[in-house]
Amino acid sequence: MVKIPRLKNTDSNNFFLIAGPCAIEGEQMAFDIAGQVNEMCQRLRIPYIFKGSYRKANRSKRDSFTGIGDEKALNILKSVGQHYDIPT
Repeated sequence: MVKIPRLKNTDSNNFFLIAGPCAIEGEQMAFDIAGQVNEMCQRLRIPYIFKGSYRKANRSKRDSFTGIGDEKALNILKSVGQHYDIPT
């Protein structure tokens, strides 16, 4: 069963922001981005959903960066969501 996230600041007339890094490259980067965007969204009263790909499969070169590993990246996404109390 999929849990539907509860968005904060839902009085923004249906506008919301989905934002984050193209790919999760590490915990510190994810927390830095989520923290800054979340602070702006709180100040502006805009609902915020943090996004970041845990695996990049659309690369044109075989040796291009595809991610830090599914489990590690998904755990970072979960931690960010829990820490800032935002959907991911």
